[in-house]
Amino acid sequence: MPEGGNVTPGPCVFPGAGGPLSAMRSRSDPMAAAFLEPGTSLLIISSMKRRPGKTAILLGIVLCAAAWSCGEEHRDEEASGEGSADLFRFSLETGREAPPIIFSQVIDGRKVFIEVRGDDINRFTGTFEPGSGRIVLDEGIALNITAADFWGDAPGAFTFRARDRIEIARGFPAIRNVFPTFGAFIVVDGVDTVTAIFVDSPGERGVDLRVNGSQSTFFREAAFAGLFGVDEDVRRQKASLAFIIMDLLVEQIFFTAQTVATIREHEQTLADEGVMVFSCDDFSLLNGPGQIPAQGSRTLTFFDADGDAEVGSGDGFRWDFVSCWEGERISLVEGMADGRVDFADLVESVERRNGRDVTTRFGFSRGNGTGVQYTDFVHTQVLDDNEAFALDVRRVFTINGGFDLVFSEAGPDEP
Repeated sequence: MPEGGNVTPGPCVFPGAGGPLSAMRSRSDPMAAAFLEPGTSLLIISSMKRRPGKTAILLGIVLCAAAWSCGEEHRDEEASGEGSADLFRFSLETGREAPPIIFSQVIDGRKVFIEVRGDDINRFTGTFEPGSGRIVLDEGIALNITAADFWGDAPGAFTFRARDRIEIARGFPAIRNVFPTFGAFIVVDGVDTVTAIFVDSPGERGVDLRVNGSQSTFFREAAFAGLFGVDEDVRRQKASLAFIIMDLLVEQIFFTAQTVATIREHEQTLADEGVMVFSCDDFSLLNGPGQIPAQGSRTLTFFDADGDAEVGSGDGFRWDFVSCWEGERISLVEGMADGRVDFADLVESVERRNGRDVTTRFGFSRGNGTGVQYTDFVHTQVLDDNEAFALDVRRVFTINGGFDLVFSEAGPDEP
C-alpha cells in the first residue's frame, strides 16, 4: 500500500494517560529527557539542546490560506483554478436529536464522564476564516454540560453561555497553546453564576474570574485551565471545565475543516486507492516501561457512497489514529491522538467565479448530529513553557459521540 501524503518526518509518541514513567531519552536528541514531575499530573519532556522554532510548531493547528492545504504536497491553487471563500459561518449541532458528546477521564483510579449537549435554542455557531485560522464564537451560544461524578453534593449539571463574542486565532507560527484573545462567558448551575472575561494584553494573558458578582480574581491562562480538579472552589472548577470543553470543541472544528482540506488535497489518490496512510512524527522514548511506539500513523479511508469512483457530496471517510503526534510540522490534531473518527455525508458546494471554482459550503451532516462520529478517540493536551513541553494527565480525554458540522460562506456584513 503506498504511503500517501507523508511530510517531513519529526517526533511522535502516545504515552497514555499518565502511568508512572521513569527518566527516558530520545534517540534523535540524547540531551532530551522525559519524567513525571513529582506531586503533579505533568509528564515533562525537556531538552537542553533547544532548537529554534521546534516547540513553536509543536503545539499549533494552522490552517493554510485559501486552499487550506498544508504540507509539502499541497496543490497550486492558481494552477488548479480552485479556492475557497474568505469567511465562513459554521454551525455545530450535538445532543439534540442524537446522543451527546461524552468526554471521559480516569481520575484517581476511577472513570468519570462529562456529557455535552447543544442548547435547544442557541446552537454552537460562529465564523471561521481559513486564511488566518481565526474562529469567532457567537455571543449567546450555549452548551449544557453534565459532570455528575465530580463534585459530590454540588450540582453536576451547568450551562456554558458566551456572554460576548469569543475569538480564537491559530496563526503561524503557533508559539504556544492558543488562548482566546477576547470575549467572555458565564457558567450557571441554578445556584451560582460565574463570569470569565478573557484578558489579552502584555503581561496579562489570562482570565478575570468573578463569582456571583464578587470582586474579580485574575488567573493566567495555564492556571485557569488547571483549576479543574484542583481548586477547592467548585464554582471555579466548573468555569475551568467549561473553558476546557469549549476549547476541545473548537479543536474539533479546526480538525474537521482540515480533514476536508486533506480530502481535497488527495482526492484522486483516495478515489483510486481507497485509503492513504500518513506517518506521524518520530519521538522514541527509551528505557521506559511498557510498549511505547517509536512512530505512529493516521490512516484516511474513503467510502464511495454512490459508487461513481469520485470524491463528492454524500461520500464518507474515516480517520484511524494510532499513537499519533505531529510535532515539527503543521498538525491535524493538536496534541496526541489515538482512536477512530468517522465522517458521513460530505457536504460540498462549489461556484464558478472569475474562471475559478470556489468552495462556498462544506462539512459533514446527516441531519441527526452524527455527521462526525468519535469512537474511543483519546486526545492528550500538550503544554509548553518554551523550555520544555509537558503532557498533562488531567487533560487526557477519551471522546465518544458526535455532531453535525457545516461551514457556509458568510455574508458581506459579517464582522
